Amino acid sequence: MQSVPLQPSSQVYGDSDSHLLLHQQTHLKPQNRFLLYITGHLSPFQLILHSISLPVIWCIYGLSYYTYNTFNHYSILSCTFSFLGSWDDNRNPTGWYWFTIGMILSSLFEVPLVFYVHLRLKNVNKTLAQIGTGFWLVGIVSQFLVGCFSCSNSLLFGSVSFGDVHNNVATVTFVALLVGAPVYAALVGYDKPKSCKKIGKGNILNHFYTDIFMGVVIFAISTVVFFCLLWQIVYLALKSKNPHMGSSFNESMNTVFSFALWENVVIITLYIILWGFPFTLPTRIDGLAPKQRLSIAFQKIKLDQIHLKTDIAKLWYPILNKNDVGIRNAADFLENLADCEEIEGLLSQNAIQTLTKIAKMINNHEKADEIQVILKEFTKSSCELWNWQHTIKKCIK
Repeated sequence: MQSVPLQPSSQVYGDSDSHLLLHQQTHLKPQNRFLLYITGHLSPFQLILHSISLPVIWCIYGLSYYTYNTFNHYSILSCTFSFLGSWDDNRNPTGWYWFTIGMILSSLFEVPLVFYVHLRLKNVNKTLAQIGTGFWLVGIVSQFLVGCFSCSNSLLFGSVSFGDVHNNVATVTFVALLVGAPVYAALVGYDKPKSCKKIGKGNILNHFYTDIFMGVVIFAISTVVFFCLLWQIVYLALKSKNPHMGSSFNESMNTVFSFALWENVVIITLYIILWGFPFTLPTRIDGLAPKQRLSIAFQKIKLDQIHLKTDIAKLWYPILNKNDVGIRNAADFLENLADCEEIEGLLSQNAIQTLTKIAKMINNHEKADEIQVILKEFTKSSCELWNWQHTIKKCIK
């Protein structure tokens, strides 16, 4: 097997984890790259490319609006968003399927975004991150079902209509997403984002992401409270004067209290949260403890023999060049690599002991030539193939 030309190690010089991921994903099989993709291991470029799907999805929604029944013109004051996906004659019998396609695609494309967020926020508080991610995943599954069951009066089985199922799963979607969002917001606020102590650095929108996200979340929750509480108070007051009034839903139509109006506002807000929040988080997860960073690195890439040997061999570049920062980083890297739990499945005990020995030699400022000899010996040692698929599954638990 031919040797790979050595370059300064990104692990030593602290390049972005996402750039390392993008580079080493090219060594994986297509199905393995897809697994990394859906579990949220995205580089900044991949995140931007992924988000192009959002305007496409809204164009699909636009097709359902374009085909809506012209005799019953669609209005956000009287028609809920789901009316676009109803095949009832008085709604959208000719273009309802565009809404279904858009809703299903939207839910599928949101899965990588949720895991992308989870990978960053779990380092602030793992339990809260799991709670937030759990709610969002439930919301996304429910959103998928919203697309599968039309808001139609047609009977599904017995006396249960498609619309009944649709309304129930839509309610679950709203509740799950609106509960998960404040949990994530609390994690961001708790981490004191301007110092980025745990989440990391390098966010695309600088340090304004807390204000943006918190503002959007507060707006969404306030909207729900506004409709659920204020309108009920107004409706009860009106009904006490006119007992023959219609239902709360019907009476609110075409007014500022319209359920349809505020439902549409909340839907747009949720899209802003789901698709905008990942861009407000750091692209680099470099605020973590060394062991956590190494663990994440192992979860991202398929470490085979040639990759590991190359990474270790690169370490002697800063040693030979007498780069003080590089030397310290190299020592830290080796020490934490030797201590990392996942390394036990990758290297023999002798190899791990060799790593520790090299780190001590670096810290003791021993001659570079002697360190280089041991590094070369290490690259000749055998290493087992790391079961990276198992690690990725472990990562997202």
